[in-house]
Amino acid sequence: MTTLTHDELGAMDPSEIYAKTDLGLQELKERKLNLPITLRGLLILIDGNRTVGEVLVKARALKLDERAMTALERGGLIAKRFSAPSVAQGDASAAPVQRSEDEVERYMQAQQLMSDAINAHLGFRGYGLMMRLQKTANVRDLHDLLPDFAKALVKRLGIEPATPIVSSIERLITGT
Repeated sequence: MTTLTHDELGAMDPSEIYAKTDLGLQELKERKLNLPITLRGLLILIDGNRTVGEVLVKARALKLDERAMTALERGGLIAKRFSAPSVAQGDASAAPVQRSEDEVERYMQAQQLMSDAINAHLGFRGYGLMMRLQKTANVRDLHDLLPDFAKALVKRLGIEPATPIVSSIERLITGT
């Protein structure tokens, strides 16, 4: 592996979400790559929940930009967790994003589980959620909807009955 610097060029979508890879987690524990302190700080900021844009806002304090994140990605320390949100259907200039068969299958299963839970537990109260669910097109869209779905389910059922439903959907979405 080559030495990582933050002088490498690259363009990242600010709405993408990155997470540490196994190599990235190992580097935080063992410090074998001797990352510069600023890159190590950036690696710590990447948590699999914040978007590139949110991480870069915090990275400004370290005087880093997206080139530093690109260096971490090229070094195998971080990887995309979720792709960017769906492009609006009216935008014909956007290139279609290729999805893996596994991601499509996970999306379909998670969407069906959410739909079934809304119908079974929320009924008419879940109409707005159902409309939002029907507009989803990928696992990232489902990930963005999950907190509102969980909140509505907990409000209706309580925390204990809602937890296994939400947890199973979250596992499908994240692929864990």
